[in-house]
Amino acid sequence: MHHVLKTTGAAVALALLAACGGSDDPAKPTYSEKQLQELAFDMIGISLGVPQVTMSAAGQALSFLDDGAPSGPQPCDDGGTYTATLTRAGSGPIPGNGDKVDIQFDRCDDDDVVLTGKTTVTFSDVSGDIFDTDEPAAATMTFPFRGMKVDDDTTLDGDFVLKAATTPGGAPDTDDGTSTLKISGAVKLTESGVSMEISEYASEFSTDHATDTDTMTKVDYRAKGSRSPLGEFDYRVSMTSPVVARIAFGELISGGLRAKTDAETVDTTIATSDKGVTTISVKSSSGKSTSITEGDL
Repeated sequence: MHHVLKTTGAAVALALLAACGGSDDPAKPTYSEKQLQELAFDMIGISLGVPQVTMSAAGQALSFLDDGAPSGPQPCDDGGTYTATLTRAGSGPIPGNGDKVDIQFDRCDDDDVVLTGKTTVTFSDVSGDIFDTDEPAAATMTFPFRGMKVDDDTTLDGDFVLKAATTPGGAPDTDDGTSTLKISGAVKLTESGVSMEISEYASEFSTDHATDTDTMTKVDYRAKGSRSPLGEFDYRVSMTSPVVARIAFGELISGGLRAKTDAETVDTTIATSDKGVTTISVKSSSGKSTSITEGDL
């Protein structure tokens, strides 16, 4: 059940991841079993790693505001620091429309996501008080990542938009409500000099704060690049069934993802047994199939 959301090669590390045969296009080679496993790691790593990184950056910016916008380096939950400044666009509650938080991360470790670099979080479409857990609220946050390092070995260059809305739970003065989030954007991931381009990324999911469980109901993006062992690749990822996970803790529970290339369609299914063992089954339209157990992750 425990899976740190990291990809191998040139993909985001989280957790922040050709052989002949039958195919959709018989003129093109299809993936070997080893390559199918690698593709599954990448699908899971990108699909859930992007939310993990954006939520980590957003969380630190919101913590900074909730603490009264303190000056100087501030400790991150699991090590490292961040330093932030607030630029107000007007008066009224914080954050408000147009407010900006410039935040510098110095090996800031939050739930196994280690960030080093700078971004500016800009707020818009703010409604309600996002720090009041007893009232509904919403906000949109934009994140430009320029040379942002994740886990010291992966660099992100791109832009994302996070639209968040919260609904309070039943008990007052508790953070047991739910959040719905929509993330969109594009990013170039570079690791060891090898790059992967993620474009048209879009995901939607809800978080149950009482259990820290996330249910992703949409994911769609294009991945393009060239690296070993996949070789040159260009595929589109979508969802076949809702993905349930605890993103902040890098844990997978269930769900299904699909990658479609010019040569084949690859389905990845996540399942967790009653004993807590997570298995990832990978099946291609070429007829090949493989699986990854928790011990392989």
